[in-house]
Amino acid sequence: MPSAESAGTPAVAVADVAHRYGDVVALGPLDLTVPPGEFLVLVGASGCGKSTLLRLIAGFERPTTGTVLTGGVPPIPGRGAGLVFQQPRLFPWKTVGGNIELALRYAGRPTDGADALLHRVGLQDVAKRRTWQISGGQQQRVAIARALAADRPLLLLDEPFAALDALTRERLQEDLRSVSTATGRTSIFVTHSVDEAVFLGSRVVVLSPRPGRIVLDLPIPLPRTGITPDDLRGLPEYAALRAEIGHAVRSEGASA
Repeated sequence: MPSAESAGTPAVAVADVAHRYGDVVALGPLDLTVPPGEFLVLVGASGCGKSTLLRLIAGFERPTTGTVLTGGVPPIPGRGAGLVFQQPRLFPWKTVGGNIELALRYAGRPTDGADALLHRVGLQDVAKRRTWQISGGQQQRVAIARALAADRPLLLLDEPFAALDALTRERLQEDLRSVSTATGRTSIFVTHSVDEAVFLGSRVVVLSPRPGRIVLDLPIPLPRTGITPDDLRGLPEYAALRAEIGHAVRSEGASA
């Protein structure tokens, strides 16, 4: 991985960024710095610019004004970040293992690392199945493993669990939380869910309606290891953080 951490360079630096689509100002201006290893969650009402900000960080779009840097340099699509979308976007003619091997090959890494990635996301028992033969939750696990295969220092996730049922969503939240802790990778996660934001994030940023601006930037000082998900959600601090973020989302400044 790049040595941004050792050099003290922010994983992501967004400076005075605004973005337009024609006459519509979708985002900003805003400033945001993400240190290496942080799990940042962007939350806000639909249309507030969360996904736009993620695309700018991924390098899929350039800001109308301002600068975006990842690891100290302008982002290049597919080079600086692993990506997980709402739909898994897998290759249906390949097996689960074949999708991971292809991602490793594309990243210039040995394909024998596929087994370790499959174990990491709990898919070792379905490696030889086609992707259309597994559940939606399992498909999203493949997408996460594929993003990890790229071995990028930054992981960007755009509402990856939004289309899943509540039970599967909770299980994948737990899995992602464990993977994030184990890898120490910088992650930026987009969601509408306040509970998901508090459960996953080490920091939560709430955006206002269009044009999206930061109305709350809140660290989440909750334990990440040595506690069960149920016990975590039962903590008084968890309830207090959820209430504060929920109020910001619902308030006049952050509701649609």
